[in-house]
Amino acid sequence: MTKSARPRKQTAPASPRPAEAPAIAATPAARIPVRRLLLPGIGFACGVAATAIVLGSGVAPVGHAEAQAAAPAAAAVPEALVARIGQLESALGRMEAAAAERTETLSRRIDRAETVRSPQGERFIAAALVLQASVATARPWLREYQAMARLAPPGMLPAPLNEVLLSHAARGLPTEAELRERYIALVPQLVARVPRQGDMMQQAVTTMRGAVASIGLAAAPPPSDHEQAIEGVVQHLRRGNLAAAVGDATALDPSLQPLLAGWLAQAGARLAVEQAVQETLLRMLAAPVRS
Repeated sequence: MTKSARPRKQTAPASPRPAEAPAIAATPAARIPVRRLLLPGIGFACGVAATAIVLGSGVAPVGHAEAQAAAPAAAAVPEALVARIGQLESALGRMEAAAAERTETLSRRIDRAETVRSPQGERFIAAALVLQASVATARPWLREYQAMARLAPPGMLPAPLNEVLLSHAARGLPTEAELRERYIALVPQLVARVPRQGDMMQQAVTTMRGAVASIGLAAAPPPSDHEQAIEGVVQHLRRGNLAAAVGDATALDPSLQPLLAGWLAQAGARLAVEQAVQETLLRMLAAPVRS
């Protein structure tokens, strides 16, 4: 009898092993990025811990002494800045004042220029020229003065000039030729009143020499300083320099001034009137012409 065949024990087929994952974390190349990410965090934590320790222990950190030393200098910076701002504001104020003054001056010049170019300005200049010609004569010039004053633009005839012209307009003044003749007529009286130099004997000799010289028997004695000064006034008048003549006559000896008082008053008045008319014309003509 044959042995029955034993059924064989069936074994389950072995399941295939899963593929092992590569050990990435174990390799040095994989550890490097992680380390780089951890280092900044570790350093920040250490810094925070050190700061807490320092603040808790009351120990001043490095550089605190230098910061305290620099505090006064830092506080001085705002003060210097405030001072500088004050200086700039002051300079700006001066510049604004100067600009305002220049603007006002320019405005006045423009107004004067417009006045000159106006028909009234031209008529005023013509009237002033007529008055100047009338003043050169000895007759009164009241009508000429009134015409000029009526045509005067604002500010062209100031009060001092107006008073000088008005005070002599109704009477007039002697001409320069008349003043010259009147002074020459006063010369003998001035020479006779000149203080004599030296003692009585020298004065007597000088007087005798003068008398003999008058008839041509002897040379005339040299003129004294006072006589030369009197003659110098005559020379100024002959050259038409009335201002210089008045100046020299005023400087003559005080004993001669009573004789010269009337002449000096008339000559000084003529100088003042002529100067007033000339100043009026110059003020009007000096105005810039606006283009």
